[in-house]
Amino acid sequence: MAPLAPYLKLMRPVNGIMASVAALIGLFITLRFSPHVDMIKVLLLLASTFLLSSSSMVMNDYFDREVDAVNQPQRPIPSGEVGPRRALFLSIALMVAGLALSPLMSLEALAVAVLACAAFTAYNGGLKKYGLAGNACVSLCVALTFVYGASVARSVGGIVPLFSAMAFLANMSREIVKGIADVEGDRVRGVRTLAISQGPRAAAEVAYAFMVSAVALSFAPVGLGYVNRLYLPIVLVADAGLLASALLALSSPTPEGAVKSKKLMLIFMGLALIAFMMGCAQIPT
Repeated sequence: MAPLAPYLKLMRPVNGIMASVAALIGLFITLRFSPHVDMIKVLLLLASTFLLSSSSMVMNDYFDREVDAVNQPQRPIPSGEVGPRRALFLSIALMVAGLALSPLMSLEALAVAVLACAAFTAYNGGLKKYGLAGNACVSLCVALTFVYGASVARSVGGIVPLFSAMAFLANMSREIVKGIADVEGDRVRGVRTLAISQGPRAAAEVAYAFMVSAVALSFAPVGLGYVNRLYLPIVLVADAGLLASALLALSSPTPEGAVKSKKLMLIFMGLALIAFMMGCAQIPT
């Protein structure tokens, strides 16, 4: 029996957990943390989101195996720990399982899940080569996690679109920075990221602009009265960290600087999720 560790590495469970938390936040903020939440649907949502996220991660490694052979030869596929066919089969199996759970929550959830699967399949299958279009495809999938959670409650409105838009903009920044980190391998595959078509410095400037836009939008929920007093202090720390992360890439638009930047962005994007959740919780007045 093959060791499970390489397969888990392909699935990138940390990403799946973050996606699941985002989907759960989408559900809970839609219901305003009602105590009458259907726990079966909560568990289905967590499982389905994790499976779909894992499918996209494995599929990404399958299609990126030639690039990873240059950039990250220690990854499971280029290192020979997992064969390409097994990786593709795993990705398909995870996708089918995730999709199968979605109609058990709602038909709206099924529609969102199908859209997300179409987006990440299109990205991995070829759209990645087209720079910003590929970045937008990935960022759409990230933004859809909140919508996926809200769709379980059959209501997508209010603050959910705002959080989704913030997630889209922040992830656009991170995707562009990732292009700076992967510039050598992307040239091998012919991927036209901004870092390749316009140069690392220009890419870092665009990434910073997207992050500034995300941070600016983070104040809208306060102005609209959608969040409580817990939101602002937490999101301010997240905003500062995200801006600092984007500035790191701008000050050092090299693969090494970009790797550090994208890792920091992931940490502060996680903190932003906490701000979203705490900001929508019911607290005593």
